[in-house]
Amino acid sequence: PVAPGGGSDFIGRLAAQQLSESLGQTVVVENRGGAGGSLGVGVGMKAAPDGYTLTLIAASFPVNPSLYKLNFDPIKDIQPVIQLSMGPFLVAVHPSLPVKTVKDLIALARKSPGGLNFATSGQGSIVHLATEHFNSMAGIKMTHIPYKGTGPALSDTIAGHTTVIFGSIASTLPFVRAGKLRGIAVTTAKRIPAEPNLPSISETVPGYDVTNWHGIIVPRGTSRAVVDRLNA
Repeated sequence: PVAPGGGSDFIGRLAAQQLSESLGQTVVVENRGGAGGSLGVGVGMKAAPDGYTLTLIAASFPVNPSLYKLNFDPIKDIQPVIQLSMGPFLVAVHPSLPVKTVKDLIALARKSPGGLNFATSGQGSIVHLATEHFNSMAGIKMTHIPYKGTGPALSDTIAGHTTVIFGSIASTLPFVRAGKLRGIAVTTAKRIPAEPNLPSISETVPGYDVTNWHGIIVPRGTSRAVVDRLNA
């Protein structure tokens, strides 16, 4: 339920590749982005409960009922299969921004309220909520620029059309390492082994902690045997 090119898309395609090998048949990835992922999830939950349609969900899934009018029941209409991932978002800025730390970002945002733009994968997405949570806890205001997915949001940040992004590690870290973006922090309470020099936001804003996760669900009514095989 996301646009191509973002971290969730990466997780979904990686899972599809592994499933194709394990099941001995092709698993096709179909992107249906929009409304914080709820549009695509709705499509998945209306599919036949035969195990042939799997839906990727992320940490925005439990929040969407409070933000959107859904065409499915997020509890009664789903059957969980497995959790795929868990980890932080990476806070990155365009290299032109005179910001090297979270402290720098807060100071610049306070100097010009609303003057900094942050890109997200859409209104009400977990990326949007994570950034607004940071704004609230840091006492700052940055302007939200929503996109239909992390891929286009990331592309515009790299191009300098927006200047701040809370991106997934999978999609954002390669651009940080290539020098196209500057990484300044991770959103989990602790640093991550892959990038131990990147501080956590909580080192500057005590108590801030946002973890992203992904999972697979199928429509309610899918047989236990099918769910168990997919889980395995």
